[in-house]
Amino acid sequence: MMESCPVETRDITLNLRNRGKAIDKANYGPMDPEQRNDRYWAQKAQSWDVTPDEAKTQLCGNCSAFNQTSAMMECIRTGIEGKDTERDSMDVIEAGDLGYCEIFDFKCAASRTCDAWIVGGPIKDEGDEGGEAEDEYEYNDEDDDLAGAMMDEEAA
Repeated sequence: MMESCPVETRDITLNLRNRGKAIDKANYGPMDPEQRNDRYWAQKAQSWDVTPDEAKTQLCGNCSAFNQTSAMMECIRTGIEGKDTERDSMDVIEAGDLGYCEIFDFKCAASRTCDAWIVGGPIKDEGDEGGEAEDEYEYNDEDDDLAGAMMDEEAA
């Protein structure tokens, strides 16, 4: 299983670097979703031309790039666990409602969002409620262009 898993699921340094890019280039947040975060949601609402209440519904957990297939969840579980099989990685996964961001390539919390949010997710196993089956969703050039443009800004 580990050979087919994204390296970011097991390499914390690379995962944090990619998450940092999502924060810097796509305003990934809020930092602590348990707080009110009024300023964050007001800014997000303005950028999306919606109300703050509407912005709060556009989350990673319902983004088409948020991968929560059983195979990906196993990658995340084994990556967190590492060689320490005594540690219960499922506690961490469930607490953060984690998935994998297919645009920015990092472990992502369902209760956050970013500027690259795409309607129609999450990616789930076929037959699961709440999203696209893994083999049904295909990213298009526009999705890649958006992520590429955000990443290119960093190089400039």
